[in-house]
Amino acid sequence: MARYAVYGESGARGSLALGTALSAKGIAFDFIEETPALALSLSTRAGCDSGPYLRTPEGFILGDLHATLDYLERIHPEPPWLPTSPVRRVCGRILEDWILLWLPVWPARARTLLEGLAKQLEATRFLMGPAPCRPDGALAAWLDADILSDPELREYLGRHAPRLRRYAVEVRAAKATTPADDAIPLPLLGVLSEIAADYHVYLEKNHDALIEGLDRVEVDFGLGPKWVPVSAACEARRAALGTELAALADRDRRNVRQLLEPLGAWRTLALRPAVDVYALGDPRGV
Repeated sequence: MARYAVYGESGARGSLALGTALSAKGIAFDFIEETPALALSLSTRAGCDSGPYLRTPEGFILGDLHATLDYLERIHPEPPWLPTSPVRRVCGRILEDWILLWLPVWPARARTLLEGLAKQLEATRFLMGPAPCRPDGALAAWLDADILSDPELREYLGRHAPRLRRYAVEVRAAKATTPADDAIPLPLLGVLSEIAADYHVYLEKNHDALIEGLDRVEVDFGLGPKWVPVSAACEARRAALGTELAALADRDRRNVRQLLEPLGAWRTLALRPAVDVYALGDPRGV
């Protein structure tokens, strides 16, 4: 019987995140190391320039990690790896975008971020409560691929945030579950506030820069001014989440807004028009 197959680079963020999602859903799969010859064939079939790629049992090839993870949620809804209730789902998407698209851009801030995350996780076990979900898979992949592979940062975790050294193992050992309510843990509010204060500030500047045809934006989050490339991928994800917010029932949208607006995370997602990133170039580019 045909199985799913993941084609990618072993130890890479995307490969780890996709493999964790499949395992969390109890889906058997094979991992195949991507070679240059395979990469050319896979990119042509998937319409995506870089992996990881997922081959379905029917033989379809999927690229673009975010779209592939969403595909798995549609085809295999149980157990849910992305939260399904409105508040938790939106918070999960915010966290995942921040981890996959923003954290790798800020290696100089890694130590501060790690300390803050470690404190939150000591209180909540996983990002959104006692059971892991898709943002935890993204965080585990980032830790394994970008942090624990650095001897200096690995040693730092051992002294200041030992939980994070074993976090990926805990995420992959736990099972996805469906919470009984739509609440998020209170310690997560601090993380969401930080996301709004840096990543969402960048998203607004990125949006304006894309409209103006600029190729970079200047940001300063306490480490001095830094020029960051514009990202069509970030704009596409921001706009997609804004569309999801607009499609919510009035009561659900009001509940999400009541949570996000005081944190500064609502306006960026919900109130700015989308830029047609496909007309600007490759929406997967950073």
